[in-house]
Amino acid sequence: MFFVDVDIMTTDQLKEVLGNYKWTLLVALIMFAMVGFGYKLARIIDEGDSKKVQAQQETIAILSEENHALTTKVNQLEVAMELATLETESITNTLGEQKKELEAQQELLSFYERVVAPEKTDEGFAIEGVEVFKLSDNTYQLRLVLLQSKQQKAVINGSLDIAVVGQRNGEALTLKSGESSLLAEDIKYRFRFFQAVNVTLTIEEDINPESISFSTTVYQYKTRKGNYEISVPWNEALSVEIE
Repeated sequence: MFFVDVDIMTTDQLKEVLGNYKWTLLVALIMFAMVGFGYKLARIIDEGDSKKVQAQQETIAILSEENHALTTKVNQLEVAMELATLETESITNTLGEQKKELEAQQELLSFYERVVAPEKTDEGFAIEGVEVFKLSDNTYQLRLVLLQSKQQKAVINGSLDIAVVGQRNGEALTLKSGESSLLAEDIKYRFRFFQAVNVTLTIEEDINPESISFSTTVYQYKTRKGNYEISVPWNEALSVEIE
């Protein structure tokens, strides 16, 4: 067997063996190979970066689409909530109006029951629906209804006295119909079932009314049947709008 002793050549020894021409050619080949490898490596890195950028762009697109979908859903929920709120308010308002209408109907029904069904009340004479409306600084419109609540109705008559109790400069005073500027005379009435009253009251601006009271002696023809009195707080009788 033969053994070849191969020593690693140095650059100078390799140059001496190959010669200057071959050495230059070898160096050129090595450099060309390195340039090719570098270019290929750069392509690989560039392709990797492109894929990374594309993946990022796709991720951004997916996230943007999801964000748009969520935004749309949130907007839809806000609109639905607003509509539900408006619907609730509408239902509440409608319910309130229906309650007011029901109360008005019940009050009207109660009034007519007292007129046509006197056995449901103990009084023989009654005043209902007292309302006061302010027309100007010192004039008011007074509305009320007189009714008879006896089972056997006959024509009754009489004179209704009106008085306004209040204060002027901290001092109590009473304005009476027929005796002051409140009303020129008492209200005359004559009816079988009921009678509506609508008169204008004059109350000076510096007077603060506290209550309005009514009193009368009821007669059936010329026979005295009894007395009737009622007082209503002014703030309860005072209404905002004239109907």
